[in-house]
Amino acid sequence: MHESDIDSLRSVGLTDEQILSTVAITCVFNFMNRLADGLGVEIPEGREAIMGQWLSDAAKQAQDWLLSSQPAAVS
Repeated sequence: MHESDIDSLRSVGLTDEQILSTVAITCVFNFMNRLADGLGVEIPEGREAIMGQWLSDAAKQAQDWLLSSQPAAVS
């Protein structure tokens, strides 16, 4: 990640706190994937469909602010 990446995120309205949260979540996700791979964890049969539905519906709508070119609303 470079300063220009951070500038791009700021230009669409993300705050430094939102950027930090995104980076931290990404790091934890990467760590958990490596841990699961290292331990040989496999997803139980049938779970893929549930995860696919979650990622394509409510989660996607809740994440629209991240991909929007409009400034993020501050609450």
